[in-house]
Order: sequence, then structure tokens, then C-alpha cells
Amino acid sequence: MLGNDCYCLILAGGAGTRLWPLSRRRLPKQFVDFFKNGNTLLKQSVARMSKIVPAENIIISTNIDYYNLVREQLPDLDPAQILREPAMKGTGPSFVMAAYHIRDLNPNAKVVVIQSDVCVMEDESFFETVSRGMDFVERHDVLLMVGVKPTCADTRFSYMQIDDEETEGMHKVRAFTEEPAPEFAKLFVESGEFYWNAGVMMWNAEAFIKTAEIYLPDVNRQFELIFSTHHNRDARRNELYAFYEAFPHVSIDYALMEKADNVYMTIGTFKWSDMVSWDILYDVCDHDDNGNALVADNAMLYDGSGNFVFENCKGRKLVVVDGMSDLLVVDTDDVLLICSRKNEQAFKKYLNDVRLKNGEEFT
Repeated sequence: MLGNDCYCLILAGGAGTRLWPLSRRRLPKQFVDFFKNGNTLLKQSVARMSKIVPAENIIISTNIDYYNLVREQLPDLDPAQILREPAMKGTGPSFVMAAYHIRDLNPNAKVVVIQSDVCVMEDESFFETVSRGMDFVERHDVLLMVGVKPTCADTRFSYMQIDDEETEGMHKVRAFTEEPAPEFAKLFVESGEFYWNAGVMMWNAEAFIKTAEIYLPDVNRQFELIFSTHHNRDARRNELYAFYEAFPHVSIDYALMEKADNVYMTIGTFKWSDMVSWDILYDVCDHDDNGNALVADNAMLYDGSGNFVFENCKGRKLVVVDGMSDLLVVDTDDVLLICSRKNEQAFKKYLNDVRLKNGEEFT
């Protein structure tokens, strides 16, 4: 367990669409029990981080629309540990808000930031990576990323290129590339200089705010004004809500990580996956001898391979698949999806067409 100056910021405000129809606007993927074991991705993240930082030092950053979902899934969490974003403005403004909030709690705070929808399969190795990184950011004013060695030329992830030069085992990041084209992803993997961005970042609060002053000056200036003027948190929240809508929509990767000169990376050796699609979820599930994955209370498969069946009707419906391969079948109370498991690029089209025909009812 790390000390009382160590905090964890869990990002839980996104509304992912590639895992539709299970992930919806009203119930995004971080609040979904994908493995049907009683644990949502958010619950798993909190349980994991409670083993490495004091439970009272865990902060959840989420959209105001999901505040009640967080309270429902984490009833033991103090409401003061939940930061509510008044609008979806990307991770740039939400990071700055969290940095000021945590520094206000503890000027000596060191922070590890994780995505709530990241799947980590080896906790001990993950804990060792975080512990080593938090020690580094305590002594250096840097933004420290965690990179994992790519296993394939996957275009759904962000890539980081590192320099050979090391500082206490940490590499300076030379370049970021988000979701590269297939030919570039292949070159990145073959070069051995690139790592997947694992969605884990560490920094001390003061260093982050100083970096935001340079690269997000307008957003940072507003938070500096609010936090220096209002010491009552309710008054601060009301003031914040009045300004948040005017902030630009910008990701922290684009605003800071791609531009700042104090970005470093530590190599994580744990097994990791970012839950961005059904095909990735299929990869981390158990498979039968024919490569089929079943996450269902009542389903039968015959004479097929590579299928992924997810039944979310609590056993009220029987799903039978015969003579088919590489299918994705997702059955919920109000939507039945049947498509190629390799056709995840079509999900944006599905959702656009559903909205045109049915409004927001099924999204």
C-alpha cells in the first residue's frame, strides 16, 4: 500500500459506442457487467486500486449524468470523492479540474490516473509498475505514461515512440500517434520503438498544473481563478458549472501529451487490454475448443467456430446458433444484434441509422 500522499483518479465519464447494444448512453460500458460475475469495469477498477492507494484517496471523475450510477455501484464511496463534469468536454478539462481538486486536498499529492474501462490481467505486475512510477513522479516534475509492448499492429490503440536514453529506467516519449493507419501500425510494431498507450498516467499535482498553464492556458486560468476565489466547495461547484460549457472539447493526449516536453514512459509488463470493441472483449473471454466464446445464461452452439454470444436477458431467452462461424450475437431486452465479429467498423453506421429511424430509444 502506497502512502497518504498517493491518490488515484479513475476516469468514468465516457459514453463508448463500439460495445453497443450493451453499452448505451444511459448505461455506458464502465457501468456494465461484461463478464457476468457481479463486477462492472468501474467496480473492478476501484477494487484493484484500493489495494495500492488508501481507499479515501480514490477520486472518480464522471459526467454529471452518471453521478447516480456511480453512487449506486459504489455505495461505500464518500460522495465527495466523485467529481462531476457538467458537460462532456473531453479529458483535457476534466484532468485540469481533477488536478486542482486533488492539490486542494493535498498540496503534496502524487496521482495515478487510470481509465475505468481498461482490463488488467496481472495485478501484481501492475502494482509494481505503479509503485515504481509514483516514486519517480515524486522526485521529478514529469508526466509519466505506462506503455505496453504491442502484440500486433492494432489500429484501435494509441502508440508512443520512445527515445533510447533512460532516466532511472524511464524513457522520454518522442511522439504520440492515435489510431494509426494499418501500414503505419505495422511499421511501428516492427521498429520496436513504439508501445501501446495503456491509459495509465502518473504525475504530481503541482507539476501537472504547471504543464497545463503552458498548453491549456485558458482552461487552466479559469480553474486557477475558481479555486483561488472560492474556498467553499459548493460555491466552487456552482461557479464551475457556469463556465464548463464554454470550455473547448479536447483530449488530454492532444492538448498536453503530444506537445509537452516533460512526458516520459515506463514499460508495463502486465497483460492489458482496452475494452474498446466486442472483438477485444472476445479475446479476453474463455473459449471452447472451436474458439467460441459464450457469456450467456442460456445458449447452445453447434457446428461453428469463432462465434461470440453475449446474452443479457438473465436466462429468459434461449439462444441457439448452428452452422455459423465468426458471428457476434448480442441479445438484450430490447435489441438483438447479429453481425460479423470482424465488422466492428460498422457500429457507427448502425447507431446513426438507429437514431435516424428510432431517435434515442435504442441507443
